[in-house]
Amino acid sequence: MESNPRGTKALPLGERLGKLGLSIASTAKSPLILFLLVLLVSAICKLSALNSRELWLDETYSAFVAHLPFAELPRHLAGEYNPPLFYLLLWAWVRVVGDAQAQLRLFSVVLNLCSILGMYVLARRILGTRIGSLAAVLFAFSPMLFVYSLEVRNYMLTILVFVGLLIVHWAIAVERREEKWLIAAYGILAALLFFINYIGIFILIGLCIHWTIASGFVRGRIARLCAAGILIILLISPGISPLLERNALKAQMNGALEVSHRNPSALSFGVGGQHLTKSEQVTGLVKSATAMAGFYPAASPLFLLLCALPLAIALAGAGYLALIKGDEICRLFCVMTLAIGIGVVALHLTATRYLLPLVPLLVLAVARAIQYWQAKPRWRSASLAVGTMILCLYAAGFFRQAFMPHGRPWHNLIGTLEQNYRPGDTVVFDVLYAQVPFDYFARQAQFQPRETGFPLSIYDWWDKQKNEAWGGPVILRSDLGEFASGLSASGPKTVWLVWYESYYYDPHDALLERLGQLGQVTEFRLPPDRDATDPKEALRLFRVSLK
Repeated sequence: MESNPRGTKALPLGERLGKLGLSIASTAKSPLILFLLVLLVSAICKLSALNSRELWLDETYSAFVAHLPFAELPRHLAGEYNPPLFYLLLWAWVRVVGDAQAQLRLFSVVLNLCSILGMYVLARRILGTRIGSLAAVLFAFSPMLFVYSLEVRNYMLTILVFVGLLIVHWAIAVERREEKWLIAAYGILAALLFFINYIGIFILIGLCIHWTIASGFVRGRIARLCAAGILIILLISPGISPLLERNALKAQMNGALEVSHRNPSALSFGVGGQHLTKSEQVTGLVKSATAMAGFYPAASPLFLLLCALPLAIALAGAGYLALIKGDEICRLFCVMTLAIGIGVVALHLTATRYLLPLVPLLVLAVARAIQYWQAKPRWRSASLAVGTMILCLYAAGFFRQAFMPHGRPWHNLIGTLEQNYRPGDTVVFDVLYAQVPFDYFARQAQFQPRETGFPLSIYDWWDKQKNEAWGGPVILRSDLGEFASGLSASGPKTVWLVWYESYYYDPHDALLERLGQLGQVTEFRLPPDRDATDPKEALRLFRVSLK
């Protein structure tokens, strides 16, 4: 038997290969085990947080639509600025599971967990098992995905379909696979994305640009791109006309608000994204981008800098790989960032939720930058340190969101109102859409007061519109007088005024002043809302004892 140079007996070749195989298998399994543990932790935290915070305005509209009879869905979805697919799926979910808050949010959590599994498949395929697992873990620990995975909106469905589309896109555009079924899958997933979230238009534009660059302008590859593009256009064509109608409706409403600015008798003034100054829009977009990227919201500027530094280094590395090395992962991230960025700027969408589709590509680009520098012996230790710090940064943000205490403003308001409400009282909402969250939580509490909005009920307003769901009329001073006269004539002894979102565009002060002329106004102090960053965001409740 052969001896090795040190004089010890060498193992037989079969046994040596067996030990090597076991070692490789162990190495390959450990990242998977880490990912599964993180997936389990992520799932437990999200499932335990289903009732940690109340539904907000848009979520209660989702619940309202899901509660409607199916025959009424087309009318309400025609006026909604988002595509209908999410609402239809939620409607079916509610029929099976129920419409309590935890049951509604469970839908988004399930979608999020499925997208994490899809992200692991994608990242492992692109980056290999070890670094791919790191990318999937970062995705599972994304602080902003935690927040939005608990919202009853279309965000998690958008992410899930986008991750699936990225898997197919990588197979066709980068790996250059030519199976025809991939083109069909590409078109179907792209169409689904369009019918879930209109930001998908900019996602598809970015993917098209990247596919063109990755094709090297070779005729056969461009032909496959054209085939996929034709299929996508055919599949989304039924949704183009409703999209144009929604844009026209939104432009009409914005135009009415602009006219109200110049009307001395108007009481409603819009202060939405289109009315923000350029500096305010830029500031909002920067804050949203940093939140999406995972920057830890540290109170100390020094601590914030220390937390931001490793992520900034990784992003700089991704930019270097995209621009200098032509790395396809980082190039795709940069192209998509540009495409989605143009979309959110053009449409004045500065909220973090519109940047969420960048999260899958962000973690892939960060992991790719770490992988690249790990391959350089002199930078291996530094890249390991950066990767560890980013992982800790994401985990800190994730658990901060998971265990952050939240207020229950609607629960407190409805509880206070229910204790003091008497038959014959009337509840008035100073903004029409405040009826939607109020009615959801009141229904859960089995509380049904007499109510109306100012100057009319939101449901009456919707019945008068052919296609309009959200929004409301421009309110004039004459509307205020007629409303006060009608309220006096209807004969309630007590009016309860629900004061909501006074930072927005409705005439809160004018209505409260007019009601004060009709009787004595008393404000009921509600517990502070932990989530209200501005006092004007807090719910308030007033009792008006009519003379």
